[in-house]
Amino acid sequence: MPTRLDDALIHQNYGTLEHVVDDDPRWFDRFYFNLQAVDGSLSIAQGIGVYPNMRVMDGFSLVCTPEFQINVRASRELVNGNRGEMDIGPLHAEILEPMKRWRFRLDENAYGVRYDFDYIANFQPLDPLRLVSMVEGRRVWDWTHFGHVGRVEGWAEIDGRRIELTQDRHWAIRDRSWGVRPGIAVIEDTSAWFRQANWGSRYNWVCVQLESFYLWYFQTHEADGTERFFEGLIRWSDAAGGAQEKVDKVVRKVDFAECEHFLNAAVEVHLASGRVLNVNMRRLPTSLHLRGGNYGGLDGIIHGMRQGALKIAGERWEPSDSRRNPVSLGIQEHVVEVSCDGERGYGIFEIPFGS
Repeated sequence: MPTRLDDALIHQNYGTLEHVVDDDPRWFDRFYFNLQAVDGSLSIAQGIGVYPNMRVMDGFSLVCTPEFQINVRASRELVNGNRGEMDIGPLHAEILEPMKRWRFRLDENAYGVRYDFDYIANFQPLDPLRLVSMVEGRRVWDWTHFGHVGRVEGWAEIDGRRIELTQDRHWAIRDRSWGVRPGIAVIEDTSAWFRQANWGSRYNWVCVQLESFYLWYFQTHEADGTERFFEGLIRWSDAAGGAQEKVDKVVRKVDFAECEHFLNAAVEVHLASGRVLNVNMRRLPTSLHLRGGNYGGLDGIIHGMRQGALKIAGERWEPSDSRRNPVSLGIQEHVVEVSCDGERGYGIFEIPFGS
């Protein structure tokens, strides 16, 4: 059935836009967003994804402080291909100006948190990268994505307490991705695929910004540190020329406390030009636990799974620290303060273990 988007000259297959060129149930198109308070007092993550072959749109809002994390998850059926409407119950996202300004909103709900704020980009986006892994003719994944960074203005309310969000004190990153990857729609054991693809058992995803550049990289490795896969890019600010540069490799020294509790990372960023940037990342008090947004699955539900016409769920984790509350164990998004050559900035250091 034609949707309102079908009236635009943007088709890329032979059918209408409610269909994609691949019948794999894992096919997705989604965004991830994360806000960081510069004093480490707050992080808010929101994501929404559409899964056309499953006829599902789902999403989440995760609001985290050093003391607790509140999770709100939402899922709805796609009706007549209405994937252009990023609204699921109380959860909303709106593109006000493509590649420049988005609005994120969480309406009143049963979990005591709501917000309304704009993300304003202050750099150009990274050029999209396509990541492909094939094992015996089967795609482990084949997906494209790009990163972006900016600041935030608006407000959030937690347990009746209003927080003003200002661009000088609330930085943000976002990630756009689409394609096919594990952990979507179909629960399956992919460990054999990963071993055959030499993909590694762990990874490190980083997106941080300073005044003159922002850095994104994705590295997979074994538990002993043996490297398996790496992609990385930086984007310079307009004042610094605005160019994008490829990162050839990173050399990390990561400090942990007991139970793999992440503390700090010193990262040598080796650019293709031969230049080396020494980027230091210090963990701030707030770490966000992505299991609350169904990353890795929660209560038997993973992204893209059918849950009916509309379902809203959530909970409060107090404490959120997985050393004291194991339900939150999984992918950790650590808010970090970043320094390089006298500049200071903020962002996310993500690892799938630790607390």
